[in-house]
Amino acid sequence: INRDAQHALERDLSDKRSAHFIDEKCFNLRNTSESINFYHGVEKADVSVSVPGTWAKFSEDNIRCSQHARANSVKLREHAEAELESISQEMWNFFVSTNLAFNNRIAEVADAKNKLQVQLDKTLQEILQTEDTIMLLERSIKAKEYSVKVAQTRLEERTRRPNVELCRDSPQVQLITEVFTLENTLRTLKQRLQEAHDTLQMLVNNKSKLEEDISVKTKSFFIDKKCMDMRNVFPSTPRLIGYT
Repeated sequence: INRDAQHALERDLSDKRSAHFIDEKCFNLRNTSESINFYHGVEKADVSVSVPGTWAKFSEDNIRCSQHARANSVKLREHAEAELESISQEMWNFFVSTNLAFNNRIAEVADAKNKLQVQLDKTLQEILQTEDTIMLLERSIKAKEYSVKVAQTRLEERTRRPNVELCRDSPQVQLITEVFTLENTLRTLKQRLQEAHDTLQMLVNNKSKLEEDISVKTKSFFIDKKCMDMRNVFPSTPRLIGYT
């Protein structure tokens, strides 16, 4: 709209400059002027396209259109600036809300990672203790196997006693009881050893899961922190509106 009004004013102003120049030239013509000549019949030709009334109205219309265009332009700018300011404020609110969400999430991830690390430390400690328990059980089993061998060897040797000497006496009864007791103890120790191995395997699996989860949390934490570092600077309201 402004450009149309501008072009109309420029054309009118250019025409008036040309007309002013011609009228000044006519005003300055004298009988002694060199540029005068006969133009027969020129007084009969009417090339006019306006009268004083329409001539004045044409310029007034151009001025009025220009004023109207400028008034509309001012309103449009005011409306646009208000919209831009509203949008920039909305963008700022989103920026603040997003930063808050990022900070909350970073804190949550850091807290979860710390808790996982505590669990991993406890799991590693439990693995060491279970490995110690397995080592002790293996030593105990080996020691009990020697005791069983001794008791069974004694029983086997006593079966070689001749004739009536092959008596179910008190030592024989005690040896048999000792063998049964040692074998039961050995079975119990082996069962405990298998349970310890199962527990160790479970702990190792949990350790792997915890380490993987911690690795994922660490990467997430790094990415979110990198995003926050990229968001440290935000354009000012004048810059968002377009003033700078």
